[in-house]
Amino acid sequence: MVHELFIYNTMAITKVDNRLKNIITDLYSSEDKKVFTALKQVRKHGKREAIIPLVELLCSSKNEEVKNEIAAILFDLKDQTVVEDLIIALEDEKYKSEKATLVSIFWQSSLDSSEHISTIVRQAMTEDYIVGIEVLSVIDNYETTFQETEIEDLKFDLDEAIQSEETEKRDLLISIRLAIDALNLEF
Repeated sequence: MVHELFIYNTMAITKVDNRLKNIITDLYSSEDKKVFTALKQVRKHGKREAIIPLVELLCSSKNEEVKNEIAAILFDLKDQTVVEDLIIALEDEKYKSEKATLVSIFWQSSLDSSEHISTIVRQAMTEDYIVGIEVLSVIDNYETTFQETEIEDLKFDLDEAIQSEETEKRDLLISIRLAIDALNLEF
């Protein structure tokens, strides 16, 4: 009986894995109809393993409807385990064209990125103005308590970035610095 249950569970897992593989394969199709069907399936049966393929398609697709649907899926994420994958994508330069969208996922979906506050804020310092606005939105939505040492280091880095910035982004970095000042700290 136990052996039969194991075989049944293994078959069910294999079926799910094959479904996910097929969905991911269809995301890379040159046929828009297949891609949209795959996106519907990702929304219904998606797993963490689909995050990076979705980000890759978001960056590579020329079809605005596809990009909008991917963004909608990413903004609806509820699985906290995907945060690590999103942070990895955020730090990968090959996804630079969609950094603003990647940052905005955290406040749009209410995923908790607080453990990665340094990575998030660093995006505002190194990327363009739009990314900075998204970073500010993420910070404004934090409801957790942060370690004082991490926040103090972040403030120091922001102060340096503010001093070296000579564009309109300087005011945005000042706003981010003020938002960081307002965070709850654990001493």
